[in-house]
Amino acid sequence: MIALTDLFLTSTGRVGRARFIAATAVLLSLWAVVDLRLGLALPAWLHALIAAAFLYGGLCVLSQRLHDRGRSGWWSGPILLIFALAWPQPTALLDWVATAGLALAAVDLAILPGQKAFNRYGAAPGARRHSGATPG
Repeated sequence: MIALTDLFLTSTGRVGRARFIAATAVLLSLWAVVDLRLGLALPAWLHALIAAAFLYGGLCVLSQRLHDRGRSGWWSGPILLIFALAWPQPTALLDWVATAGLALAAVDLAILPGQKAFNRYGAAPGARRHSGATPG
């Protein structure tokens, strides 16, 4: 089982769909409260500090899920960029294009399964770890 600190503070390893969806829901809910409800009441430096913390957590969670799908964690950067373009509500044409890209990323990461076998990023989430000893 992945500890919460590993999930939100580490970009290495792999995370399955269920944990990814739960972590994303937590990050998006907390960000919505901070940005939409408290955004104007917070000093700008504090809002920026909180945004940086959420950005880092989002990069870590996205990287781990991308690793589970067999992709580089560097793809989390463009995904977060299109999220920033579409947040909180698309208005211009580029915002709508970003929203479509975000929908494609959501389908890829939240619906499609990860790789079942060991890949270059580690063992599949939930895979049994064995001691390496052969049965006698």
